[in-house]
Amino acid sequence: MRTRIITTIVSTLQGGEPLAGYCARRFTYFTQNEWEKEILSGKVSLNGERACNPAIELKKGDVLAYDGSAIVEPAVDPAIELLYEDKWFLAVHKTGNLPVHPAGRYFNHTLVFLLEDRCGRKLYPVHRLDRETSGVMLLAFDSQAVAALAQAVAQGEKEYLALVHGNFPDRELIVDLPLGRDDASAVRKKRRAWEGGTEAARTRFQKVFAAGDLSLVRCFPETGRLHQIRAHLLAAGFPIVGDKLYGRDETAFLTFVKQGFTPELAKRLILPRAALHSARIAFSHPWTKAALTIRAPLPPLFYSIGDREIPGLSDVDRAAFSAALKACDAPVP
Repeated sequence: MRTRIITTIVSTLQGGEPLAGYCARRFTYFTQNEWEKEILSGKVSLNGERACNPAIELKKGDVLAYDGSAIVEPAVDPAIELLYEDKWFLAVHKTGNLPVHPAGRYFNHTLVFLLEDRCGRKLYPVHRLDRETSGVMLLAFDSQAVAALAQAVAQGEKEYLALVHGNFPDRELIVDLPLGRDDASAVRKKRRAWEGGTEAARTRFQKVFAAGDLSLVRCFPETGRLHQIRAHLLAAGFPIVGDKLYGRDETAFLTFVKQGFTPELAKRLILPRAALHSARIAFSHPWTKAALTIRAPLPPLFYSIGDREIPGLSDVDRAAFSAALKACDAPVP
């Protein structure tokens, strides 16, 4: 277990905000009462000095540090599969319940730290996948190699598969909308695809199969923005099945944070996580110049559609979905 010291500089305050209240707002994995206990136990420092008063008022520029080594982390799926390895980098199949980097409650239970423990050496992510997104993920053995690999991947092609709500159009759909923070959302980290966004983003989408109110879609992001595919599909009117934040109703995310994955939430979402999968990355090896194509098979989550009772989806539809999934999963000759 690694020592985890969380440090932050106070940049925004709500009035004369007390220490415990600020911590509860900034780090939502504890309630204000729980933060008061953490402060009283001596786990929080303020400007280099131990903070003993949860009610002390903060000022802009104050530096907080918290020893979070004992935070109880949520369970994850650590079944990471090696897909490719050479002396410069490795590629793995990330599971659909595993964050890449430390964030929030997650620290030791992350892809990077789990792989470093297995490999016995430092690893550097070349790109990122959201916690609930499965599939191909590249990590370099040397920090100097990251830029070359990232450029090679950007010049190559990334293909994702997604199950979405709605009957997707037969023609190729291109969403060319910038991304930015969604100020209208109750969720601070949510992003929005709209003309007023500050980050240029473009994704191509191709329909594979549709039945009832569901479609299987290929996604080709031409830029690599945070939450790009999820936000673009939502903007196009085809939210991803199981997506708590960019799905049909973002209150699913708020319910999940407060209550966990309830039976009512399971019914609303259909699937327990977002049905988005990094299926293939094709690029030219930066050093050997060989053409590389790395694939990750679809996880069981996608095939579970065939076992679920979904309004408007007949037995014939479910069987057809399974066949379409298998065709996407089949190795290329």
